[in-house]
Amino acid sequence: MKKHRIVLLAVSLLLIATGALAQEISRLSAQFKNFDGTETTTAVAATGTASVPGTGGALAYSKAVFVPFLSGGQVMYITISAVGDNHNGESNFISCNIDGPGGVGSLATVCNPTPTSFGVDIAPPGWIGLTHHFGYEVTYTSNGLTGLSSGDGGGGTSDEHDNAYYYTWCKRVSAGGHTVNLRLGNHTGPTVCPGCAGANNNVFFEKAFFYIDVSATPPFGACTKGM
Repeated sequence: MKKHRIVLLAVSLLLIATGALAQEISRLSAQFKNFDGTETTTAVAATGTASVPGTGGALAYSKAVFVPFLSGGQVMYITISAVGDNHNGESNFISCNIDGPGGVGSLATVCNPTPTSFGVDIAPPGWIGLTHHFGYEVTYTSNGLTGLSSGDGGGGTSDEHDNAYYYTWCKRVSAGGHTVNLRLGNHTGPTVCPGCAGANNNVFFEKAFFYIDVSATPPFGACTKGM
């Protein structure tokens, strides 16, 4: 009988520990945009430096939310799920910030965990590259350069329209009111590429969903670097 009690006690302690580690994610906002034949677009270049990341581009989405106080602190998750286009081989960049003045990023507000550095996607500090494709012919154009004839990682022939467009950031935040901002930008800016029949350098997203969630600080990693 005593042995059974020990087993029951061990099982109970395990269930209590499992419950204590469980993390509930609460959805603060779920919105959509561009399901009416419209698109969000810009030809303004994404910019940013190590000291002032997440600048340039255009404000593409902004939402004010209230974050409840949660024991141990709060972690916010920001997700965009959409369809993306890019003209003339332009990189389609997006930047997330929370409470950036005027919707523009800063060192303290951008969502990127390493806001001071360029990534392998050539996105400026504070930005990420969501889509970047080549339309291969005899020569092709990419990010303002024309007459190119070699590929980029063996990508092959590609279409620049209607590509999967999905990303989630996480960022530790304080309880209270916050404004989430997403900015859209390209690599080159509004330069019209020579020989492209007047085509523009715009990047786009359409048929988009935006989700903003929050949880208490996870016990094994609160937006910390993984191995």
